[in-house]
Amino acid sequence: MRHFGNPEYWSFTEYREDFLSDRPTIEQLAILDEEIVTKALLSRYQGPIGPNEWSFLGGYYGELFGSFVSERVAGLIDTTPIETREDQFHAFRKAIINLNQQLPSGRTADGTTISRPAERVLLKRLRQERYDPSDLDVSHISRGSGLYLLELFATAAQQSATTETDLLKTLLAQTTAFKKLDEAEARALLTRPVLMVSLWENQREGLDHWLASDGEGILEMATATGKTVAGIAAIANLCGDVPENPEQTPQTDDAEIMIVAHSNAILSQWEREIRDKLGLTTRAGSGSGRPDRLSFSTATVEFYTAQSLLPRYDRDLADQYDLVIYDEVHHYSNLDGGYGEAIRRPNYDRAMGLSATIGEQTDPKRDRLEEILAPVVYTYDLQDAQRDGVIPDFDWTVHPIGLDPYEREEWEQATKSITNQFRALKHDDTTTKMLRQLSVPFTQLEDLGDFIRAHRAAELELDDVPDSWGQLQAAIQSRNWIRHRSQPKIEGAVALAREYLTGVDDGVKLVMFAMDIDTAEQLGEELSDATENVFVVHSKIAASSNKKDRMVNRRIEQFSAADHGVLIAPKLLDEGIDVPDAEVGINVSGTKTKLQLVQRMGRVLRRHGDQEPHFHHFVAVPEGDDHLAGLDDKQYVQQRHWVRELGEKIGQQPTIDEANVDDALLARAEARGNELWAQDLLDDLEIETVQGSVRMDEIVEGLTPSAVETLLDTVDFDHDTVVESDWETAMTLLRTNESLPPNALQRTWWLFPVYRNRPDELQELLRKVAQYRTASDTADDDSTPTETTSQTSTRGTSDTSPTDSGSTDDTGELSTKGTPETTDSPSTDNKGTSVEPDNQDDDDSGEQSDDGSVVSRIMSLFS
Repeated sequence: MRHFGNPEYWSFTEYREDFLSDRPTIEQLAILDEEIVTKALLSRYQGPIGPNEWSFLGGYYGELFGSFVSERVAGLIDTTPIETREDQFHAFRKAIINLNQQLPSGRTADGTTISRPAERVLLKRLRQERYDPSDLDVSHISRGSGLYLLELFATAAQQSATTETDLLKTLLAQTTAFKKLDEAEARALLTRPVLMVSLWENQREGLDHWLASDGEGILEMATATGKTVAGIAAIANLCGDVPENPEQTPQTDDAEIMIVAHSNAILSQWEREIRDKLGLTTRAGSGSGRPDRLSFSTATVEFYTAQSLLPRYDRDLADQYDLVIYDEVHHYSNLDGGYGEAIRRPNYDRAMGLSATIGEQTDPKRDRLEEILAPVVYTYDLQDAQRDGVIPDFDWTVHPIGLDPYEREEWEQATKSITNQFRALKHDDTTTKMLRQLSVPFTQLEDLGDFIRAHRAAELELDDVPDSWGQLQAAIQSRNWIRHRSQPKIEGAVALAREYLTGVDDGVKLVMFAMDIDTAEQLGEELSDATENVFVVHSKIAASSNKKDRMVNRRIEQFSAADHGVLIAPKLLDEGIDVPDAEVGINVSGTKTKLQLVQRMGRVLRRHGDQEPHFHHFVAVPEGDDHLAGLDDKQYVQQRHWVRELGEKIGQQPTIDEANVDDALLARAEARGNELWAQDLLDDLEIETVQGSVRMDEIVEGLTPSAVETLLDTVDFDHDTVVESDWETAMTLLRTNESLPPNALQRTWWLFPVYRNRPDELQELLRKVAQYRTASDTADDDSTPTETTSQTSTRGTSDTSPTDSGSTDDTGELSTKGTPETTDSPSTDNKGTSVEPDNQDDDDSGEQSDDGSVVSRIMSLFS
């Protein structure tokens, strides 16, 4: 709430007791943070308290900030004074404000948020310094939340202390440098290709072998081992940055590149992956069934199906391509009127063929391909991938169980606050009036799921959102933060571990990952009666860093030498520990199921005797009065679908164990959660998946004709709902017959929650996609791609398009379908509307008072 007149409270004590005290500490911090930055930016801003009370507000803010950062580095070596951290944070935020103003954004970014283009530039610069952007994953907090920058800063501090790296120092140095960027420099960085992922060892080996062969050769890599990323790495090596290779220098800043695949659906996947993995701007789906030509600062990438390159079609090709990538090259071995002619059509300096397999050494097809294109320069088969853990070779089980909240008192306070605010807001006249104005399909709020959807619409469609709505949304974000720091109840994991340790004659070896150090110690104590071989490793087992390292290594060696036992570590140390082989892995850390974790388990878990390797992952569900309908329903379903799509990614679906939670609650949560995710996708909103975000049109565009045929033949559409076992069978068939690449396969899973209760609509959609794909692939033979740039997204309309909804631009704002989104003018946003650099008044003199407090220190950074 912006106060430019008399303050609501003349005393900070009164403000704190009346407005802040009933809110969780994290919510109080976010509120005060926004107040301080608003006063720093707008000199005429009075705020909620009297002018002489700001020093007290600043002092209390300093206490909260100190606790917030200190808690994140508790037990870790970090001697930086909190006052220094506070000044660093406000300098960091000032630099983000400047960067927000230099880049296109669909809405005004205030001092507590970061626009999506600005975040992309920040992560790109960190990547150029060889940091992994996933180290700063704060996706559990909305980018528009006042907590976002606070959490980003604290996460960097935590990572620096945990891994003993200079991540925070580098983050501050890079953001400080942003203050010197002009608009042209900022936009140039936004469109520069940088490989945003660290290559797996097999991808790096494949790229090195190809480069050593003068940029001509075939990479034969098993499905799901990263062929596409290896190809994108070749693009980055040619005309961008490959941060892990210090000797790499771009060979051209005007590259002509061609991608060839056997279907438009696969080409669409390539375009999406190039944008994502090279840190380029995202776009809405083209709606045309085929990708546009992609242009960015150092290259133009053209996309062609193999059929469209046959000699009988007149293509306006470049005289010479710097690089041509042939995906699924095993399709192109026939020269006698077949697709082999497509390989010989373009002239190129470098060529890369990609395939899961092109046949045995004695297969004539292999010889023909090597003659037409180039020799196979690298082979990485399924056995290699399973040996290295790239494709895990174990059974895995997901166990839903109750949530053990981080800071129980804060959690209950947040839950109660949300419940009371929603109850008051639900039937308020203002709410009723607003719902009639908004483009939402309801006129009253059923639960918090409806509120979140209505609040999102209000931010996009209305100039002014009521304070009560903003306060409830802030409370939800605060509770989300607490939930992210929480973990599943450990009783189930302890019982499971004890069963393994005592139920086999010769015992087994387990590794367990806990949420934090205290939980790791608790697990060790709980299991000490089951085996004498309990080894707990973390950063607080010794006061000094050197002694800690010696003790950790000794305990790991003891575990490695034992024939049974358990090794327990907090999740923050899992990547820093060289874990010996074990038969069973148990994750009770309560975090999002990530590919890296599952692959790490694949490298650790090995069969021993009769004990098959098995990975157990616990997911948490708030129970009883802790469960908030709509909000917790959606998060529970998201966790279920994360593990399902991850199962598609690695080719190994988990078993969902019978939950140790009320069955009726879970049934309601699953039904409502699926409904809410379906609404988001059908509203053309991005949803967060295991690996990045996706929209409905991108899911549909990724479907190939053979995939659609499999779904239509396998799923029974005559029931009232799509049966999950039918869907699982269909996904297994898609994986087995390789109808879709792994990334498309994992995203296809999300069609299940969308159409779970609408089987007739799903059947009709799939039929339309089948018709459209056939027509589109045929029409492709007579058309030429249209050009867009990484800063331009044109969403066309098509009478035969299987999707028909508004698109989403780089900032998450809804844009009009069919309207070009340009960013050529610095005075316009992606929709052609005026972009205001900030909310500062025209009469703002920028002068600040100096009361000698934390507030004056902060304001001096903004002056």
